[in-house]
Amino acid sequence: MPVRRGARNATRSMRIIALPLTPPARMGNGKTAEHLTYYHFVTPPDNLKTTSWSKWVVAKASDLWAGFGKAPEGHWKRRSFLYGERLIDRLEFEELALKSLDPSLGPKLSNIVHHSEKEEALPVVPLIYPPSACASPLPHLQTLVEKRAPRHKKGFWFWLAVSPLTAPFALIPIIPNFPFFFCVWRSWSHYRAYKASQYLHAFLDKGAIVPETSAALDAIYAKYAPGPLPAPSPSAEKAPPPSEHASPPPREEEEVPAGAYGARLLLTKEAVPELERTLGLPEDSTFAADVYRAIEQARLRLEGKGNKEDM
Repeated sequence: MPVRRGARNATRSMRIIALPLTPPARMGNGKTAEHLTYYHFVTPPDNLKTTSWSKWVVAKASDLWAGFGKAPEGHWKRRSFLYGERLIDRLEFEELALKSLDPSLGPKLSNIVHHSEKEEALPVVPLIYPPSACASPLPHLQTLVEKRAPRHKKGFWFWLAVSPLTAPFALIPIIPNFPFFFCVWRSWSHYRAYKASQYLHAFLDKGAIVPETSAALDAIYAKYAPGPLPAPSPSAEKAPPPSEHASPPPREEEEVPAGAYGARLLLTKEAVPELERTLGLPEDSTFAADVYRAIEQARLRLEGKGNKEDM
């Protein structure tokens, strides 16, 4: 299915766009690092006039936060907004991608169960990807969902339990209780990502997510393909003789450190505007900001500078 035809049908169906960021690469100990892929979820617009209380609260909080960003330079609201945006940039792009998926706007799993006997009526979710940049991303999406679901469930309960401990900060006059709002926001973010993981896992189990190649994405990847990162020099690969005080080498089963030899990015930030135009995304889409963040995090992880802290 061409991407532009899928864009015209975006108001009636859900689609997933897979953008590979790095290929599998050899690590320093000979292991292969898992490639990074950003997933963007396009769902039909919410045309319902009734709004749940949760959506109302989220909308009010978003408007309030946007108002902080419009405050004059130097004002405490503006400084708080800039610091909060930096915190968001530190969150893993995988979580932010999952959090952006609202299951209530996508197809219902009950439709797939009810039509299981009618293959022609089975609703499917296209997983659009560039075939020259990667093989089918379906196994990677399955692994991603399975790994992140328990992580976000744990994060939801952790930040929810921590939030009451910030009550004493409410005694400080004038300035809002930012620690409390941060804990609630982190709990909500993990909850959204967890529910999205459950939603995708159910569709994957039913075989309702179908990979579809895109020649248009292939052309963009070929046009904006960056060069490889510089490989380490021979002197850097050759380890110095260990001293008697040196720490023992890591065991084979320990976590592989960040930084891959010969690894490279598959996409540059210059490609984002053309991607946005080609995919025909809605005007209020956060696609550009999300992909910029994902590319930057992928670059830092390749260089071994990625932030491993789970906020």
